Amino acid sequence: MKSFSLLKSIFGGKSLPDEEQRALFEELLFLTLARASRTDLDTAEVEVDIICKILEQHGVKVTAQEVRLASMSELYEDAPLEKYLAKGGQQLNIAHRQDIISGLLSVVKGDGVVGAAEAEFFNLVAEALDLSPIHLVGVTVDG
Repeated sequence: MKSFSLLKSIFGGKSLPDEEQRALFEELLFLTLARASRTDLDTAEVEVDIICKILEQHGVKVTAQEVRLASMSELYEDAPLEKYLAKGGQQLNIAHRQDIISGLLSVVKGDGVVGAAEAEFFNLVAEALDLSPIHLVGVTVDG
């Protein structure tokens, strides 16, 4: 299980060097997707499988058990996920933030039904990551 040390360190005002930004992206992606699996209080197996596949596509190997455990992490007791995303998102480039939101969309649609709580969580994540509508559809704006 990850310790999420990079995520915790950014609250101390630490600016991350380039090589640590990738690790931060992986931590935020993992936490966001894991938390999404519990949004509707019904962690569907298909959602957990999708999360494992998305993470693997980004070079992160996790088990279904680790996803379920992360969805209930004590890290959320220190600060709500949106605070971690807002602070950590400032350290990520737009492509990484778009990858997080794209993965999240795959998870919330995974069981074929998007409930009100999942839609609200999606919007909360998009806002915390400071993604505009154009960024939400995957466009990267020059300049």
